[in-house]
Amino acid sequence: MNTTVTPPNGNKREYISYAPYLWPSCKGIKNVTDPETQCPYKPRDGLYNPDVRNLSDPVDSRNMVRDVLSLSIFYRLHGDENFAEKAVQLLDTWFVDEETSMLPEVIYGQIKRGPGEWKGREEGILDTRLYVYIPVAVRILEKSRAWNDNIDKGIRNWISDFSNWLMNSNLGKQAFKRSNNHATFYVAQLATYLEFSGRIDEARNLIRKFSETTFQNMILKSGEQPMESKRTKPYHYQCFNLEALTYIALLSQKINGTNLWEIRTKDGATIQNAVDYLIPLKNQDAGQEGEAILLPALYKARDYYGDRSGKYANTISKFLKTTNGASEWWTIYSPKSLRDGNVKNSNGKSYNYDNYDSYSENSATSLFGTSLYAMLSFGLGVFFVFLY
Repeated sequence: MNTTVTPPNGNKREYISYAPYLWPSCKGIKNVTDPETQCPYKPRDGLYNPDVRNLSDPVDSRNMVRDVLSLSIFYRLHGDENFAEKAVQLLDTWFVDEETSMLPEVIYGQIKRGPGEWKGREEGILDTRLYVYIPVAVRILEKSRAWNDNIDKGIRNWISDFSNWLMNSNLGKQAFKRSNNHATFYVAQLATYLEFSGRIDEARNLIRKFSETTFQNMILKSGEQPMESKRTKPYHYQCFNLEALTYIALLSQKINGTNLWEIRTKDGATIQNAVDYLIPLKNQDAGQEGEAILLPALYKARDYYGDRSGKYANTISKFLKTTNGASEWWTIYSPKSLRDGNVKNSNGKSYNYDNYDSYSENSATSLFGTSLYAMLSFGLGVFFVFLY
């Protein structure tokens, strides 16, 4: 790890981040020279504390996933072993090498600073939500010459150990008990890692338990998600939670588990109701979040529920016309879109999976570089087109 701050236990291989919505409250405290240790930190929801950027682990972690997945895709599309070799090097550095790798735990994630604090919180597990892409990259890279037994064993051991930490640690147990997106992303992560480790029954049981408990209170009859809509950015957080919900639904299909698409909450609502509820609210957070954040859920809802009325297709088309820099990437959420060839970028060019191999390296960089980073910044995606 390359963090600029030493974690409380002194081990720089621990992942560490600060809680983004906590701010020092120094009123009434005299002679403040160090707010981090002298002032209590209190929540200001939706107001991002810029000094969280003083820690490098969160950015390094996101960049690692972005680069590993991008390089894996380049290797898959072009067959160039140089891409695979670089991706494997990154995986080795982050997950395998005993000197540089991250420990398989997040005990200092989204730390609450202040006197007597400096402890990790269950919210910190959200920081590793993009790690669900690592099994995708592994399944591509294991066909390359760069892959070897040491990397394979190291990655699988790390993911297995992280799964056990998520299940057995107090922070993991607390995350599962949350009533909002923190629980949803926890389940999305743990189920992914269990499936990758061959622990299919455990993954099925986790999703089933989630569907019978937390999910039951997540969606009202109207489709509103009350635990997300009460936040300062209701459109963003409802879309954010839907990304994880639709991801879990797809993963559960893959492992023949609970059909979360059809499960109804205690109010009689399904995931489809939650997606439909957000379509007319697309401008609710004007100036805060782009409309495109709903696209992943729109694609996946269309693919499962169908679109006889055309409401999903019409909304997707409208969003793509008004979204800069991401339109061609969003089709990754829906293998059907890749093969339809009916999604176009702002220049009217169709993107079809069958003609990806004809792109030059430069155009591939444009397609999977900037757009990939934009997509990853929103959270979970589904890349099943490369899994089968």
